[in-house]
Amino acid sequence: MKQDTIRKFVSLGLLLILLVVFSLTSEYFLTPANIFTLLREASIIGIVSIGVTFCIITAGTDFSTGANVALVSMICANFLYYTGLPVFIVLLIGVLSGAAAGCVNGFLVARLRLPDFIATLSTQGVFRGLTFVFAIRSATGVISNKVITNPDFLLLNGDIGGLYYSTIAFFVLAVVGQLILKRTKLGTYTYAVGADRKASEFSGINIGRVKIAAFLISGICSAVGGIFLFAKLGSAIPDLGIGLEFDVIAAVVVGGCAFSGGRGDVFGSVLGSVFLVVLVNGLYKLQMHVSYQLIIKGAIIILMTIFDSVYMDLMSKYSRGKSLRAGEAVSGGAQ
Repeated sequence: MKQDTIRKFVSLGLLLILLVVFSLTSEYFLTPANIFTLLREASIIGIVSIGVTFCIITAGTDFSTGANVALVSMICANFLYYTGLPVFIVLLIGVLSGAAAGCVNGFLVARLRLPDFIATLSTQGVFRGLTFVFAIRSATGVISNKVITNPDFLLLNGDIGGLYYSTIAFFVLAVVGQLILKRTKLGTYTYAVGADRKASEFSGINIGRVKIAAFLISGICSAVGGIFLFAKLGSAIPDLGIGLEFDVIAAVVVGGCAFSGGRGDVFGSVLGSVFLVVLVNGLYKLQMHVSYQLIIKGAIIILMTIFDSVYMDLMSKYSRGKSLRAGEAVSGGAQ
């Protein structure tokens, strides 16, 4: 069995443990309504995590996703509130805005050689500031959280048989993202850049283009997640998405992506997103204070990172031992 597959079973096992524990401690946890709510909440984090998965596999990261979500939501809110443009045009503008934000990150990292951490933390501030600039204001200049009543746009908050459109979009994008990673040249290059940057460069891979593509995908996914979050709330506020990047990175790490790069996939991040939302939902039903929820999420990132480090060391030793035994067997047979 492949190491990545084993790692997914670890994440799945942890998720099943949570489901069992919370279902035994709360009679309201495994109800159909709560399950659909869990999937809905996981879809927002999950859609954004799909894009961040590409960044982390290249041994990078994207801390600007929460601010990008807010910026896209506010841009869409302005067009919906002040213009009579069709909803699909507004949605296209929103996605293109997210893509542009991703390209800015990619340019800073790939062309200006800024570390991913510094570049995306900087653009996080820029995007958040632009959100306040574009915020809808009253006649006196005070930011006003206008409720969007456009029925066509609010359809995005609808469902089919209890399954929300955001959840359906999450599953579709997860399949598309997984296919890109596993079945395309871009996916192969993404893994190669994260696994060994120098070897990739010597192999003729354009590392800059791969990094830009990863941040572009992250920007698009942030935009889609922001649109669904905006439709759910019915109002865009400048503070939207604060802390979202933390949840997204936690989901990706729990799903098996390594900060060192070259490992993980979208399906693992899907598992991580569901795990994180199940954890928060269960703790909420146990009436645990939000401060403890933050502590637990932070501890999970630390523990999973430590686990991955130890796990990869053990797998490397196992692989080396297996190769040595195979070599000895061949040598013995030749004699």
